[in-house]
Amino acid sequence: MKKAIITLFVLVALAVLAASVGPRLLNRTAQEEAPTSLVQATDQTGQTYVTVQGTIMPARWMQLSFPLGGYLTDVGVSVGITVTAGQTLATLSTAELELDVQLAESALAAREANLSQLQNGPTSMELEVLEASYEATVAAYEKLKEGPTSSERSIAEADLKIAEREVEQAQAAYDAVRGRPDLGSRPEAMQLERATLEYQRAKASYELAMAGPDRAALKGALSQVVSAKYQLEKARSGTDLSTLRSAEAAVMQARADLSRSQTALNQAVLKAPFDGVITSVTKVETGDLISAGQAILTIADLSQLQVEIKDLDEWGAANVTRNQSVDLVVTALNNLAPRGRLAYIAQEPTISANGVATYLAIVTLDTQEPGLLWGMTVRAKLYLPVAKRAGFR
Repeated sequence: MKKAIITLFVLVALAVLAASVGPRLLNRTAQEEAPTSLVQATDQTGQTYVTVQGTIMPARWMQLSFPLGGYLTDVGVSVGITVTAGQTLATLSTAELELDVQLAESALAAREANLSQLQNGPTSMELEVLEASYEATVAAYEKLKEGPTSSERSIAEADLKIAEREVEQAQAAYDAVRGRPDLGSRPEAMQLERATLEYQRAKASYELAMAGPDRAALKGALSQVVSAKYQLEKARSGTDLSTLRSAEAAVMQARADLSRSQTALNQAVLKAPFDGVITSVTKVETGDLISAGQAILTIADLSQLQVEIKDLDEWGAANVTRNQSVDLVVTALNNLAPRGRLAYIAQEPTISANGVATYLAIVTLDTQEPGLLWGMTVRAKLYLPVAKRAGFR
């Protein structure tokens, strides 16, 4: 009897365990085997498809900004305006940028001229000038080295004696009127002052003539001779390779500086990258300080709309093919049903916060239906090739 009761108890426990655990095991298996997010269905013809959500988007659109900061001088467009590629849309102040370009152009011209001169060497006239300069410095040094001639000494001595007599005469005239109240304004006082200054000058010249050349002056004159000789020999021998390479590098640097300045000037003008429509303009005014990268406006080519699908999971990306036909439904337009083709499937997934991978897909429209607007929601049917249908469970 006890044995029967124990057996019955074990059977009841097993039944309870199977009732609670079995469905969860079956559900887990089903979840592991089912696709992550796509819902499979079959239409009336027996074709298998999955349904995903998409959004109407322009094939080309850009949010435009200035690559550099500056003060806004003009925004020449508004929302809804049709523009052509290359058309100016907005500008920053360019006064300083234009000055930078001018300075860079001047620097480049100077360095190119220097390089050309080094490459061509000095002209015959330049050589003659250098030779004359060298000869003049040698002559000046030799003259300074020899000191004043006897005639120059005699002249200096005579000038000194004349100056002494003039001082004596001026002194006598001054002494004759000394003591008068208005002496300071009389010509005798002024004449004595001028004679004294002339005497001091003549005395200095005489002492210099008698003393001969100064050592410091000789050293300076000799330095000028050496420098003039070096310049002449350098011109005769031509430009050395290192100097030529340095000049070439300076020209390359100047060209790079000019290119950067011109690029900065061009970047102060915002131009349309393609034909399109201005769909939004940031609220800015003339004179506002614009930061580099600050969005100014948006341009879109609304003549070519397409469908952008972002919820295609890894299973779907692996089981659809490019260029396959896609059925679309636009709910906002009374279930308008355009058709398209799967033109693109991203090779790199977007990973969500919970780790789910989805792939961007683009569907091009067979016809550009009137009434379609950027941002409209679209349901897309992606039909599976026959070889892929067996993958569904």
